[in-house]
Amino acid sequence: MRVMAHPPSSTHPAPTDDPELAFDPMDMERTKDWDLLRRIRTECPVMRPTAGVVFTANHADTAKVFKDAKGFSSAGDMRAPGVTVSEEESFLGELDPPLHPKIRRILLRGFTLQAANEDEAWTRANVRRRLEAISASGGADLMAALAIALPGSIAAHALGIPDEMHEQVMDWCNEVLHSTWPYTGATDKGTGIAACFPELSAQIDAWITERAAASDADAPSGLLTVMVRATDESGWRIHPEHIRTLTINILAGSLSASYMIGNLLHRYLVDDEFAGALRSDRTKIPAAVEETLRMEAPVTFLMRTIKHDTEIGGCPVFEGEHVMLGIASSGRDETVYPDAEEFRLDRVDPPEHLAFGFGPHLCLGNHLTRMVGKVVLEEFIDTFAPGTVALAPGFVWECVAHVQEYGPEHLEVVVARPG
Repeated sequence: MRVMAHPPSSTHPAPTDDPELAFDPMDMERTKDWDLLRRIRTECPVMRPTAGVVFTANHADTAKVFKDAKGFSSAGDMRAPGVTVSEEESFLGELDPPLHPKIRRILLRGFTLQAANEDEAWTRANVRRRLEAISASGGADLMAALAIALPGSIAAHALGIPDEMHEQVMDWCNEVLHSTWPYTGATDKGTGIAACFPELSAQIDAWITERAAASDADAPSGLLTVMVRATDESGWRIHPEHIRTLTINILAGSLSASYMIGNLLHRYLVDDEFAGALRSDRTKIPAAVEETLRMEAPVTFLMRTIKHDTEIGGCPVFEGEHVMLGIASSGRDETVYPDAEEFRLDRVDPPEHLAFGFGPHLCLGNHLTRMVGKVVLEEFIDTFAPGTVALAPGFVWECVAHVQEYGPEHLEVVVARPG
């Protein structure tokens, strides 16, 4: 990357002068082009793909920005330029200190390794039921029938939402994700969550009211109750309107686990050596989960805003510019991972990948996501004997049409009927 003098206050530095490396951050083909990312890592690991945006392609620089919440703001990460929303309508990942760590400390009481382990039996029964239905029907789209539906249901269970409400709640959340609200804070129905999604809001608000009024003995278990009833050392508690937003955040945030599942199952179905290795030695399954998160990160990048002039990897960057954190690219950093473009189950203590972020914004659901990946592979092996399930004839892998997500849009399979 070229070293530049401090730019005029009214402009941002120009993008890279190599047109082959420049790209629009919203161009899904370019941001998921592994050959392009490899070249950027080699030639200019910190660069401006377009004016006002700084891209970090390697592991060290991406981790550095993730870790520095004071120098790089998360506010507005998911919003369109110029759009601001209230704190109570902000997802956790777009909050800065001091509010972010206050809320995070409360949520950490529910997002623990122990809690994930306790949810494993429920998750296993859920996965087994879905796979048995796929087997009985002779096939299905594994994304629709399993990968998309499952993580949201697990998140709802962790929140303490009744099982019979999971499908309805996730239908409402899908409406949120596919609306203009994430980018603009509004839809054609109005501004704000309550106006845009009245049914979802009313249901979550009712659960909040119920948990606030219950005695300690009668309050339902789950993360929603934790958010409603927990206070910090000063007596501060999360505002009910923000609890509603965070509940939607937790449910909607499960989508990245969906594409992790899709990537794992696709590899299992197309790579006989990989499938055989897992069938013969299930202790390799956790390594398979970590390797897909490293090499096929389901979230390809996140954004930050530079709060003051500084440098990244020796490159001057300036207040107001945006940093595009190359999560997917960092997972293939050849200086960190030997044979980085190879999917290997024999890596010994590899450096931590950045699929869950790093530092103060490390994904709270990382324990749940890892558990889900392990359970899905174990149950898939138990349900389908070798040779009984295969990708449907004519199947073509197509990446999901979302700028920040990586995984199969569909995963149609056929199941051989016994006899």
